[in-house]
Amino acid sequence: MNTRRKAILGLILLTAIMSGSVSRAQVGLFGNYWENVARAARVNDVAQVRSLIANDGNPNDTDDQLRTGLHYGAMNGNLTIIAILIKAKAKLDAKDKLGNTPVHLAADRNQAEACKLLLDVGASVDPENKAGMTPLMVAASQGNIEIVQALLAKGASVTKTDFTGRDAAGWAAESHKPAVVQAIKRAQTAKRS
Repeated sequence: MNTRRKAILGLILLTAIMSGSVSRAQVGLFGNYWENVARAARVNDVAQVRSLIANDGNPNDTDDQLRTGLHYGAMNGNLTIIAILIKAKAKLDAKDKLGNTPVHLAADRNQAEACKLLLDVGASVDPENKAGMTPLMVAASQGNIEIVQALLAKGASVTKTDFTGRDAAGWAAESHKPAVVQAIKRAQTAKRS
């Protein structure tokens, strides 16, 4: 029965196309699925992101992980995509399914320039993801001194702890990067003074 239905629908569609009544229709398996800013940013397609935004695309479109184009721009370190989306008024602190903001993901992927750009335009410095981690903790765990310093310069908290009880210093110690450990310890000392 199911096979018969498919055959009948196929015949109807073929007849409509042959008669010209569907000649201008756009037939696609996924419809507008790919006309999404997040999906275009995910594959680093600057031209598609620009086109979608220019044609009233939503700069806050999400994919199935609730990631926006800004999340992917940050992950990929694509400053052009980030700039296009910032100009289009994308939400700087949107959270994905795991509670990560674009700054979290830039820190996780060691994308220092993307992280700095987002912080410079007003992204929150201390948002917590669902594990209670801040971007500083993520950067410390990656051992990225440049991102750690950028976050500290913007006032990132060295006293916050994640849900395991670790603070940025604890994450830095696990990275085995002495410069990162020292930078966070200096910030802790300055905080106490």
